[in-house]
Amino acid sequence: MARLVAHRGQSLFFPENTIESIQAAINCGAKAVEFDVQMTADGVPVISHDLSLLKTAGIDTKISEINYADVQKISVNETARFGERYQFISLPSLQDMVSLLKDSPQVMAFVELKEDSRKIFGSDDFLKPVIAQLEPIQNRCVLIADNLQVLIASRKNASFPVGWIIHHWDTDSLKQARLNAVEYMVIDHENCEGVKHDYASDDWEWVMYRTCDVNKATDLFNQGVQYVESNDICSMLNQMPEYQ
Repeated sequence: MARLVAHRGQSLFFPENTIESIQAAINCGAKAVEFDVQMTADGVPVISHDLSLLKTAGIDTKISEINYADVQKISVNETARFGERYQFISLPSLQDMVSLLKDSPQVMAFVELKEDSRKIFGSDDFLKPVIAQLEPIQNRCVLIADNLQVLIASRKNASFPVGWIIHHWDTDSLKQARLNAVEYMVIDHENCEGVKHDYASDDWEWVMYRTCDVNKATDLFNQGVQYVESNDICSMLNQMPEYQ
């Protein structure tokens, strides 16, 4: 079933990767969301794309260098985009996000394991708390990462489906995906421009990010792509309600 995915929530109009952004997407009817996981100095998984807080909070500090209690005091309101509009929004923990999704049983989640934190803390210390905290919504979670070995490692202690993020189109990656039986492949749609491929025939489902263009999303779906991410899913669903 083809479906639109909220890329870091309704992130065109809310600070990305926040409870408010994900909730706004769900309120619009999103049945799939995507968000990113980093880790604080004291080992708490939190929702953030960047390791640095510079873009979201205007502070040139790495999440991995501060404890979660201090992270909670920082506003991630993306002042450059929104001014002081969302000044009381803080960085959510993964547990916060899981609590939200527990109340929305119709929503599946693509959870990106960020390589920055994986390198700093090591695969085991990064994966274990993430997998443990996702357990209540395991049946509708997909772990995604651009490190294939991390995804393979995640299978040792859990049965989450996995999605491999590739950053350019090449047949070797497709062979590796097939050999390792990944359930999803994830790629920027711009990296597939001009590629002639029957996406529906692959052993996995394709997730492509990100667009706010209805025509582009429709074209991708028509080519056999199963999931298309958008950072303005509310507008997209309004125009394409059949992809809820």
